[in-house]
Order: sequence, then structure tokens, then C-alpha cells
Amino acid sequence: MVGHTDSPAICVVGAGIVGASAALHLARLGATKVTVVDAGEPLAGTTPAGAGFVAAFAADTNRRLHPDCVPLETYGVDFYTDLDARGHDIDFSARGNLVLALTPEKYSWLQAGLLEHPARLPGTRAVTPEEINGLTSGAVNTDKVAGGVLMPEGIQVTTGKAVLAMLEELRAADADLRFSTAVTGILRDADGRVTGVTTTQGDISADVVILACGAWVNDLLTPLGQQLPLVPVVATRMVSADVGVPADLPTIQCPELGLWIRELHGAWSWGVGSAYRRASLLEGVDTSIGRPVAAELIEAQQAAQPQVAEVFPTLAGQAAVTTIQGMPVYSADGNLYAGAVPSAPGLFALSGDNESGVTHGPGMGRLVAEMVLGHEPFVSPTSFRLDRTDPADFVDEDAVVAVMAGDRVADALD
Repeated sequence: MVGHTDSPAICVVGAGIVGASAALHLARLGATKVTVVDAGEPLAGTTPAGAGFVAAFAADTNRRLHPDCVPLETYGVDFYTDLDARGHDIDFSARGNLVLALTPEKYSWLQAGLLEHPARLPGTRAVTPEEINGLTSGAVNTDKVAGGVLMPEGIQVTTGKAVLAMLEELRAADADLRFSTAVTGILRDADGRVTGVTTTQGDISADVVILACGAWVNDLLTPLGQQLPLVPVVATRMVSADVGVPADLPTIQCPELGLWIRELHGAWSWGVGSAYRRASLLEGVDTSIGRPVAAELIEAQQAAQPQVAEVFPTLAGQAAVTTIQGMPVYSADGNLYAGAVPSAPGLFALSGDNESGVTHGPGMGRLVAEMVLGHEPFVSPTSFRLDRTDPADFVDEDAVVAVMAGDRVADALD
């Protein structure tokens, strides 16, 4: 909570899905002096590379996400549903999320993780290959499938369109949006309290600063003696030509293939874990700003396509019409960071999306807005606090990766 009787001046660093959400929730809660600063132009960063599907992924003991993420995830479903109802074109659809298993062993594993979780949402259920055939209108080769689990709350959006909708509402709320303006440092007074930011276009005064700049948050925290145990990862998404993918198809995930795949205007939009890599290990790839381009990861996804096409036959032989790469950020413990920076009063940070910024962004934005403005948080912020880990345990990125051994993304990080 900030100590001001009138609306404080608040600067949000980052205009992706998380930063735009934070700014919008601040405006909706009555903040009238909100500035959003981004180093690039709108949609120049990671957000448009996002897969664009939202569900209660933390209600699964097979994932590292903390159970306290579930309320953020269900809020994300409600938030995008409301954006659609308000007339914004975000390619919204409510088709559910389907997790496939190719073997009986993995089918049992899926059911144990999803159906026995205490936060399981109503309607989550196991489905047989015959039911999967009906749910996917025959788009899945069910001869290759042992079964699956349906999460009916799942929705789909186009992430870039969702951000544009948020920016439109921010403009209507008279927020100050500044693009192509890189933040280079945090201003503080003699007592260490934040007073604003330095940028490539001059200083910006602020009573509160919220860092929502994804993979670059540690660049601004390091000079303050603060570091979060984070691992930026380059991820790849490909979109095929329109091959008549059924419009009512749920988003589909398949752990054995390291796959997510969904319909997008009749095309396949998809990604695989083998096309992910720790950003610091990619030689010759510019990860300083915007979206990276890593040719080796594009080749890795192309190499995986024949195996994926065995389950999704219309993907066979389809060249990518669109390839887009982004840089999500994984945290050491698989949980999000949302809260105050202990060493700098007035400074807050949002990071560690764990490849699910579109899912958690609305909830993260709402949570930090409530904390900044002194409202009762809609979820407990304890699980997401920045000081929950000891910096001495994570002296470098390798130390962060070491604690993630055995996780589904671990192979992509080495």
C-alpha cells in the first residue's frame, strides 16, 4: 500500500500481457496516474508468441505450479471472457483443454495428476479414445491414443489481440503509454524509496514502479542488489496453412510428445518442448530486446513434426506459414513472482510466468494492483512473494537449472 491520500503516480515497465494487465487493473481500481513504458513498439515482445490457451493447469500434481495459482488461472478465464463480452476481438473461444496419453501408463499418470488433485475443477474427467474422436471431430488419430483428460474450463484467445484490447481500454482510461522507450534504471531517494525510472527518453517520476518486463526484470533488479532465480528460455510456435482443422477443437496437450497444439482459423498452431532452449546457451541469438530468432530451434520443431503428425494427420508435410519465437521465463520452484521488492520500498515485480503468461497475466496484474493500492488481495500473496527463496542458493543460472532436474522442461534447459 502506498502512503498517498490521492492517486499515486505509478509506472509499469513492460507492455506485454502481464504489464498491460497490471496497468489495466490499476486503472479499474481507480488509479488515475498510470504510465506504461516499453522498450519496443506494441506487440514487439514475447506475448504474441504465446500459445493463447488458459485453464487451471496448477490443479495437477504432475506440474510444478503452486496450487495457489489456480485462483489466478480461473480469474484469467473470467477476465478474457469479459474482454470478449465487452466487444473486443481477441479470437475468444471456450473449447476446453484436452490432455492426451499415448500409452496406458501415461493415461494412468494423467488421471492420477488431474483427477485426484484437491483443486480439480468441476467437469474435469477422463475420456476414452472413442470420446476423443468425437471431441476432436476426427482430427486426432485415436489409434495412437490410450485416453485423455478433459478440462472443460479451458479457453483460447490470440494473445496479441488480447494485449491490444487491454491497451485500447488503457487509452480510454487516459493512461500514458510510452513505446520505444527503454527503462535503464530505477530512481531512489536517500532513504532508498523509489522515485521513478530512468529511460532512453528521459526520467519518469513515480511513487510506485512495477517491473513486468519478463526476461529482462533481473537487468533492473541487479543494480539494487536483488536477483530472482529465473531462467529465460527461447520457445517456438509454428502455424500451418488452413488445413480445415475443426473450429470446435479443444486445445490439446500431449506430455509424451512435449506438445501443445490448437486450431487457429482452420490452421494448426503448435509447439514442442524440443524447440525450447535456455536463452543463454543459444550462440549468436540476440536476446537483448524484442523477440529472438533461433534457427536451430526452428529446425528442432521441424524434425519433430513427422512424429506429431502421426497423431494429427493433417499436419503431415505442412510447411509453417508463420513461425514466431518468444522468451518465457521459468522460476526455480515453478511458481510465480508477484510482490514488493524487499530492498526498495515502492518497487514491485511480476515475473516467472513459467511459460504461462497468458494464463496467469490477468491474475498477476490484479494481485499487484490490489497490493499497490491497498485493497484486500483476491488471493493470498504469500506464495508469490519475492523473498521466498534465498539468493545464496542460486548464485548463477546453472544453480537454478539444477533444482529443476526431472521437470518436464529440464531437458530444454541443459
